[in-house]
Amino acid sequence: MVVDGAGRGGTTAGDVATVAALLAGPVERIFGELRPIATAFAGIVAAATAAGRRPVVADLAGLRPLADAAMGADGLLVGAGVVLEPGLLADADRYLEWRQRGRDGRYGALVLDVDPASEDPYDYPEMEWFRVPRDERRRMVGGPYFDYRGADRFALTFALPVVVDGVFAGVAGADVPLAVLEAELLPVLRRIRARAALVNHESRVVTANTPHYATGARVRPGGPGEPLEVVPAVEDLPWDLLVAAAG
Repeated sequence: MVVDGAGRGGTTAGDVATVAALLAGPVERIFGELRPIATAFAGIVAAATAAGRRPVVADLAGLRPLADAAMGADGLLVGAGVVLEPGLLADADRYLEWRQRGRDGRYGALVLDVDPASEDPYDYPEMEWFRVPRDERRRMVGGPYFDYRGADRFALTFALPVVVDGVFAGVAGADVPLAVLEAELLPVLRRIRARAALVNHESRVVTANTPHYATGARVRPGGPGEPLEVVPAVEDLPWDLLVAAAG
């Protein structure tokens, strides 16, 4: 194990490609936990539409056990649920059906002020993890950022778009503490015998095998002293594995 990323011997292209694939594993697993929630949510919207009406808040109650089950099945998740496109519901303009696991292990609803007329609303339609699935119809991971309204720790928000009959209904999502995800990713990243970092779509560090790359810092490949190799880890997000020349 190499703490600072520098070690004897080299890291081959095959090693790097293997590590990149392994780093994608936990990310894909989390999105897999969201699919039953997304499918159920789409079914609720479709059923209401077939009945000639818009869905209402009460229709979403059946999603709560699915969100709790997702958190229970995967220890990485501390929050899960759906966040709705404004105007989708008949009885609420903006709404999220979101469950949270507290530090005591208990599940409960996360209640946020989403009223745009409020003094300090949770303006989720403008947040990247909601905008990208809505505008580009693709999955997204927002962060890392400090989630002071929800998990109260540095976190990532995973989001899957839910589209029903061509109409965007919202996202199925999950909150994942950065420290918990790092604990799973870092042992894999340390297989590389050179400085290396997993970065998000903004080239910001998610985790690294060296303190040379601070979490959240932006790394520009090819700059002085920066990584020379870029290997896609999760291409559609996109998240990349950056590897410096071994020293």
